Amino acid sequence: MKRWLILLSLVSSVAFADDVRVNEAGQIEARGGDVRVFRGDATEPLFGSVVKGRDSVGFAAALPLVPGETYRVEFQTADGSWSTQRLKFAPPESAAPSVGIAPSPTVLPANALKLYLHFSQPMEQGVFLDRITLEGQDGSVVHGAFRETELWSPDGKRLTLWLHPGRQKTGVNLNTDEGPVLQENRRHTLKIAANWRSTSGVALGKEIVFTLAAGRVDHTCPDPRLWQVTVPKAGARDPLVVTFDEPLDPAMLVSSLKVKRGVGEIAGVVTVAPDARAWSFTPAAGWERGPHTLRIDPLLEDLAGNNLLGPFEVDRDAPAKAAKTTTMAFEVGR
Repeated sequence: MKRWLILLSLVSSVAFADDVRVNEAGQIEARGGDVRVFRGDATEPLFGSVVKGRDSVGFAAALPLVPGETYRVEFQTADGSWSTQRLKFAPPESAAPSVGIAPSPTVLPANALKLYLHFSQPMEQGVFLDRITLEGQDGSVVHGAFRETELWSPDGKRLTLWLHPGRQKTGVNLNTDEGPVLQENRRHTLKIAANWRSTSGVALGKEIVFTLAAGRVDHTCPDPRLWQVTVPKAGARDPLVVTFDEPLDPAMLVSSLKVKRGVGEIAGVVTVAPDARAWSFTPAAGWERGPHTLRIDPLLEDLAGNNLLGPFEVDRDAPAKAAKTTTMAFEVGR
């Protein structure tokens, strides 16, 4: 895991005490035996590494420190007592981040498992449960709606937002005691707080609201036999287009379909439709005439977590049939 250091270049108008300084490595360094760093007035210290020297100690945070935030540094002095220094990080002058949702428009099965939030900039992490609220059709907050695991893409711009599987899966304790997160044939509202900041310290600036429409539950495996394929002509670089009978997981679609000619995979660019009902592939070179194959990862899921191998929920008394098709053949003609 990367360690994020408190950098001197980010500090604005801070007068350091003689016992606290920023060292050449950019770490906070204090004289004494120990150091703790807190965000604002939080009571729990930040996670990070404490590096102790002969007569000083430094701190490197585990997650990015956010410009615009105040951090409280508590350090142990030579006599064993604790002293405090506050650091104020100045936010840079840059545009506010924006956020979109996938799939969009957001029509979900009532037992949907996840959504994706796409930000224009890497975002502050470790705070998503405080920045996202789900409301029911009556305006009441759906408490405990999300799985607490925070899953970001490597660039920090895409958040996988898991609806709590323990509530979305029928028959388990949370589903029975608290009910599902989404109510069938009802509308819900997902609210993103205005104060959620990018890692550069710039907030969204306004509350972002997305409407989620929940339909019937879905316990059926995706079936490629129901998909429609639009085949391009030889010599052209027009896209191969696959249209699905239902929305599929938009993130998984980026890598779950491969186009092959013989045993070789064709290079090209994949595009997923905003509503996740279509996938297109534009080859790097013109299409060659003849037979081709579209290979499908059997773990590809729909929005309810059902994949080609089986449904997310298994009914032992009436098991659903898994789709057996994992390849689709098509012919590129003149």
